[in-house]
Amino acid sequence: MMPHRLATHNALPAGSALLNFRHLVDGMLTPYMIMDRSLTIIYANQAYLDSVERKLADIVGKNIFHAFPETDDRTAPVREKFIRTLNGETTRLDRTHYHFRHADGTVSTKCWQCVQTPYYGIDGKVAYIVQQAEDITESEKLQQRNEIIQQELDHRVKNIFSVVQAVAMLSGNQAESIEEFRNQFASRLVAMGRTHDQLRDSEWDGLGLHAILRDGLDQFCGRNCDRVTICGPDLQLGPRGAQHASLLVHEMATNAAKYGCFSIPDGKLHIETARGDDAHCFKVRWKESGLSGVSPPETTGFGSQLFSFMPNVNFERVFEEDGLRLELTARLLHPLKQPEEIEFPKP
Repeated sequence: MMPHRLATHNALPAGSALLNFRHLVDGMLTPYMIMDRSLTIIYANQAYLDSVERKLADIVGKNIFHAFPETDDRTAPVREKFIRTLNGETTRLDRTHYHFRHADGTVSTKCWQCVQTPYYGIDGKVAYIVQQAEDITESEKLQQRNEIIQQELDHRVKNIFSVVQAVAMLSGNQAESIEEFRNQFASRLVAMGRTHDQLRDSEWDGLGLHAILRDGLDQFCGRNCDRVTICGPDLQLGPRGAQHASLLVHEMATNAAKYGCFSIPDGKLHIETARGDDAHCFKVRWKESGLSGVSPPETTGFGSQLFSFMPNVNFERVFEEDGLRLELTARLLHPLKQPEEIEFPKP
């Protein structure tokens, strides 16, 4: 066994095959490190030193667990692999995570996979452990991101299917003919498709409530229509909230075009948005005006039934003399984001 005091960069036996090995791997891009039987580091090539952000003098002559301190629960399985290598077995450390202290004192988690190969001395016993290491931190992060994306995609597809199923069922309940069902169902799918495209363009970061309102209303009264005013904070909804909100806006605008403010030339719509009592809640006030003699419908329409599929949405609908007033309060699973507030002029 080599004494610690000789454990320097040139501590490998002169003329030995191990010394020749050092000359071979010095310029390689793959990290290599050599320990003696006491797990003292006696050599590391430049690729290894670059990976651990250390100088040779910082680690050579030190026990591996002193050079790179870790908690006992993390060192135990690694030590067990080293012991098996000293007993003549080539071992692997697959996707091993450890806390890495950088030169500036900060700590991050790195992921390595290593192969430990026994190196025999002239007495036929294992004298050294040659470790070939690979830093796979970035590939590990990429794999984790891909798994998260896959899970999120699966969740979104299931959510879309559930919404489409609900829309199809409600459309079928309301339609009086196959043709009416086909037209209404197609119109609602188109509205959902527009929202999906907008969410994709935002990289699924969500949509502003004002943008959802404007997009849904533009289909009925034209872009920049002066018959519509929106005021209040432009609350940022997540993907699920944006999909539900766009479907509700589509139905409200459809009803306004058939029976409400968009069914007459002078009808107007004023919408106010507001934050609720906490970060998970928001409110919308929808007020139509310009009509006369408004009365409640005799039957329950698609929009009213749609609310029943959204248990986190409470609403109050009042048919005032000059038009519908709707007070809506929604509670979201995820807190609202806080974009810059945008105020539109009130009528």
